[in-house]
Amino acid sequence: MKKELYPIVGMHCASCKKNIERMVGKLDGVQSVNVNYGTEVMTVEYDGSVDTLEGIAAAVKKAGGYTMVMSDAGLVVASMPEAKKMQTDQHDMAGMKGGMKKGHHDHASMLKKEQYQKLKKTVLFVGIGALPFLALMILDLAGKDISDAFGTVLFSGGFALSTLFLMQFLLTTPILFWGGSQIFVSAWRALKVKSANMDTLIALGTFTAWFFSSIVTFAPGLLGEHGGDTFFEAAVFITFFILLGRLLEARAKGQAGEAIKKLLELQAKEATVIRDGKEMKVPIEDVVKGDTILVRPGEKVPVDGVIIEGASTIDESMVTGESIPSEKKVGDAVVGATINKTSAFRFRAEHVGSETMLSQIIKMVQEAQGSTAPIQKLADQVSGVFVPIVIAIAALAFLFWLYAAPSLGLVAVDTGMLQLAVYIATTVLIIACPCALGLATPTAVMVGTGKAARHGILIKDAEALERAHKIKAIVFDKTGTLTQGKPEVVGSAYTDEKEANTLLGMAYALEHLSEHPLSDAIEKHAASKGSGDKGLPVKDFLAVEGRGVSGVAGGKKVLIGNARLMSEHDISLSEDLKKRADEFVQKGQTPIYMSVDGAHVAVFALADTIKNESKEAIQALRGLGIRVVMMTGDNSATANAIAKQLGIDEIMADVLPQDKARNLEELQKRTDGIVAMVGDGINDAPALAQADIGIAMGTGTDVAIEAGDIVLVKGTLDKVIETVKISKRTLTIIKQNLFWAFGYNIIAVPLAAGLLYPAFGLLLSPIVASAAMALSSVSVVLNSIRIKYRS
Repeated sequence: MKKELYPIVGMHCASCKKNIERMVGKLDGVQSVNVNYGTEVMTVEYDGSVDTLEGIAAAVKKAGGYTMVMSDAGLVVASMPEAKKMQTDQHDMAGMKGGMKKGHHDHASMLKKEQYQKLKKTVLFVGIGALPFLALMILDLAGKDISDAFGTVLFSGGFALSTLFLMQFLLTTPILFWGGSQIFVSAWRALKVKSANMDTLIALGTFTAWFFSSIVTFAPGLLGEHGGDTFFEAAVFITFFILLGRLLEARAKGQAGEAIKKLLELQAKEATVIRDGKEMKVPIEDVVKGDTILVRPGEKVPVDGVIIEGASTIDESMVTGESIPSEKKVGDAVVGATINKTSAFRFRAEHVGSETMLSQIIKMVQEAQGSTAPIQKLADQVSGVFVPIVIAIAALAFLFWLYAAPSLGLVAVDTGMLQLAVYIATTVLIIACPCALGLATPTAVMVGTGKAARHGILIKDAEALERAHKIKAIVFDKTGTLTQGKPEVVGSAYTDEKEANTLLGMAYALEHLSEHPLSDAIEKHAASKGSGDKGLPVKDFLAVEGRGVSGVAGGKKVLIGNARLMSEHDISLSEDLKKRADEFVQKGQTPIYMSVDGAHVAVFALADTIKNESKEAIQALRGLGIRVVMMTGDNSATANAIAKQLGIDEIMADVLPQDKARNLEELQKRTDGIVAMVGDGINDAPALAQADIGIAMGTGTDVAIEAGDIVLVKGTLDKVIETVKISKRTLTIIKQNLFWAFGYNIIAVPLAAGLLYPAFGLLLSPIVASAAMALSSVSVVLNSIRIKYRS
């Protein structure tokens, strides 16, 4: 099975989306297909052994002449062997990675740009052609009857035509059938596959107006007493406003979808690679894993890797959302697309091509923007049956005003009933708009996920974005999430403070030989605090599993470890130091003892220090009405001590890794609402998957990141609050969009059908209807763009 994303070019409305899904979904090997009208991207999951991309593209074409972009140009940056493999087996790579390739995005952008420019010229042509009709309308509003001024054209046999009507016909026909050709072609293609779309309504409305007017012009006798004025100006202005609306919508959609474009632009174009001792500039596609790369000040880091020489300050704001540059030294990881600020350094390429963080971010954003939020499902269901219902309403309105209204006495029986019926039916066909319904959610999701990505928050799908604002409780894994995840020495005591430097020198000598995290913490403490001899020779070094270390440093027998190690070596603990150790335990800290030649000389307090932003973030979450729970494997005393510092009321202590998911499930059962889990470790993955929303720290393990619905690139807790806020803003906009889209159609269609005509003599003009319909879609997109600018 393969899951791929491909741009679709040529969609005009939400009905187009349903037609494509229906045609592609009929293919034997297709398991699922979703077309996002807002982003104009199709997500298709299919069996590659049954269906080919060419077959899927043909189904897309058959659905209405749409283009599924499958360009081979400009693949996502990759190493030379990867690039060659992708060029020969591109489709397999896409199925494996699940993202949309840069080449697809570039080619789609090019096609859309060409389409936009062509549409721009068409709108200009139709707009110029509409000017004479505008002049006629102004004169008509001014009460001037100019038909007599134009007179009639006489033909042999006494046949006469109105010069004014003939001129309007000659102007309208090319405007409608050439300028509006895309409307009729799209409607015809939909009809061929026994379907209907927005263009079906427009084509029916404009053709009806043109056809009726043509009969009035050339054969008024056929209409008998039903003849009258023409609607040529309606056909022209409808075409103009529809095309203008599409032009404005395409422009607004482009602004809404800038996130992917900006992410792609972040990518470096080339790298300075050291090969055979020589510096050479190579395209980013030619960088391979293991290459040594030189980055000078002001240059972009081309791919992900680890610094092997030098140190510098790097601006990582483009991937983390953090404005403060990060200090980097040998051994530190660097991320592609970040900017080197101060000094030159060399690093080893670790992740290239589609494996880089930027590529993964782009992939996640594309997949999120291509997904459908649950709130959109009702709008999609309505859009699926919208066009047939509107056609039925228009037909009923036509019959009602032609036959029923006069007999019911709603209107005076005169010679203009057919004209009135055509006028109303045309208005109904034109004013109805499923486009606003189709755009209401996707455009807001597109802008919301794009904004989140720019702030270092990767939202994997639209459902997670929608549900985040409903979070009632958040469970934080303690280690690495609320705390640094690395133990540090936070206190110490000695039998003789004057000997502290000497003792720290001994401690350093032993601990730097151990790989244990606690040894690492004491080693760093001794290195930073002690001024004694750190180069003491060590003999008989031994790391005792679960206890500590021992050895001979400077000719003296040294033990550093827990109380059990001291007991096994018959070391009597100093009463003063034992009291200090008890104080450390009450604060949730771990005491580590040190003895020299059988005498207890020191105790160190170790703790996993709380992140600077943790307390502030928890207070902010509680301010939003969200219940905060801490989950930890620590004992109750340690957990309560940390919870007290952070202001957390509820804890889950002594939780074994394998029990995290079960504990979370129990919390879900007693919580009325969404429960989120924030974690970073491999053992957090089951709980992240169990949670209603899993939030993974980007600084954590790949397994945790894969299990999360939302990834915080930098791994800072303030991003949790920002995620909730972005979700709330996006949902507010979506609800506004849906309210407008449904409200517009609920009010507009009855008004167009003549609801107010019997009582007030008010009728909507087809021209006003076309302008309103065009603006309804544009307004939804523009409202969604507001998310970008709201703090």
